[in-house]
Amino acid sequence: MYFQTALKHHTHHLGLLLQRDSSGKAAYERAIEKHGNEKTFKVKQCLPANTTIPIQHHVIKDAPKHSNDFTIRYTSATYLRDGEGESFLLTHLAEGSKIFPTDGLFFTRMTGDEIGELDPVTNQYSFLTCASREASDLSTVFVLLSRNPSLLEKYIEQTTDEFAEESTEEKGS
Repeated sequence: MYFQTALKHHTHHLGLLLQRDSSGKAAYERAIEKHGNEKTFKVKQCLPANTTIPIQHHVIKDAPKHSNDFTIRYTSATYLRDGEGESFLLTHLAEGSKIFPTDGLFFTRMTGDEIGELDPVTNQYSFLTCASREASDLSTVFVLLSRNPSLLEKYIEQTTDEFAEESTEEKGS
């Protein structure tokens, strides 16, 4: 009943399913501890498997260690974009939950289009997102650039154009 009511009133926050209490545990984690994985996820009727809510994005941001549990049950949500237009893959990169040495398969499965997509939140290419993280990993940046070397040229053009616009605006002031 908790999940049904919470989802009804807090749909875009996943019914507060991932909200943490004072001890740092999410409602989802408490339910798993008390009822186990299978019984907890049998509450599917609250959040149907074909949901249009980008549940995967929330899980990556708020409970990444449980992303596999949700991916197995909400596969279709993997292909959704969040409210800011960010894809599931870009959310992973932005959150820093994937690096090449530990998740090589993730990066080898990315298409050229996915690697070359500008993140709508940061307005950066994936290699820059990975490079700018606090715990950046050069092998990850190298793999992304080697898969799509033209991104570096595009970034240089973009940056040059931005500097030129700024310069023009300053001269006009």
